[in-house]
Amino acid sequence: MGPENNVNLARVHYFPLEEYIDRITLSDNVRRHLDEETSKVFDKYIQMLSQYSPEIVARFLINSFYSEIKTSNLIEHHITNSPEISEKNIFYDSLNVNHQRIKNLHKFALESDTVDDYRTGEAWVGYFDKNNKKHIYWYGSEPEDIKKFMDDYIKCYKTKSVVLLNSSPFFKSALISLLFIRIHPFSDGNGRTARLLYDMKFTELINSIYKTQLKISPLHISNSILINQCTYVNRLDSIYFDLEHDCNDEINRWFQFCLDMTDEQLFFLTNEMKENRKELDELEKRLYIEPSFIEKNAKALTLSKQPKK
Repeated sequence: MGPENNVNLARVHYFPLEEYIDRITLSDNVRRHLDEETSKVFDKYIQMLSQYSPEIVARFLINSFYSEIKTSNLIEHHITNSPEISEKNIFYDSLNVNHQRIKNLHKFALESDTVDDYRTGEAWVGYFDKNNKKHIYWYGSEPEDIKKFMDDYIKCYKTKSVVLLNSSPFFKSALISLLFIRIHPFSDGNGRTARLLYDMKFTELINSIYKTQLKISPLHISNSILINQCTYVNRLDSIYFDLEHDCNDEINRWFQFCLDMTDEQLFFLTNEMKENRKELDELEKRLYIEPSFIEKNAKALTLSKQPKK
């Protein structure tokens, strides 16, 4: 059971993330949801997407990621300036991570001109009421422990194994996002950066499974998170981030939520692609993207004609 009213005022000191992760056991319901629903529909979606030309797939992925950035900002009540994609180099030049890479992603998420280091002050998640009284739900990790947590985080990100939690794009990406948010390594922009890392890990694992070379995730869930923002916050706040409590049920509810958001986006995407082929063909007219930019990236953004499991 999670903290009462989702309020946990205990300070978060370092503990081994590997031990925290090793305690997670996927529930039968979550496994069944993945096998019988999400994975099957996603496979059909990838096959449908692979039927389009490289140029259309490239435009579709660029457009969807452009929308993802704007929506991710809205979740944090931030209005993006919508920078020109080709000028801002929105593509990931690498799907690997290290400390500097994470800091650069954070810079991109905040639309900042400078790279911030990990925070040196405390961080908390909560709100101010109408009387300007502070209400705290939980604290981020203690500043002196952030580097140790992030060392473990990068190791977790890079871990490759056949166990479902590490090999499934849906579970590993959800875990990567959850851990980053609860470590809360920056003073601001942690949610936005976590969702970039979610997409990167998802893309890396999709490439491994389907033998593709995608630079952009073929699926984003921020649109559904925005619509279901109260549940999103509740699922995050209900999880203990320590080794003293059993929070396996709460973490499984987080995985279930992420699968639900994926299913919702798959429903919209597959129906949009069936009904709006002309709209996909017209994307170039709705986005200003240099033809040379499309030509340069089309091959690396194209899916195999016969995806492999």
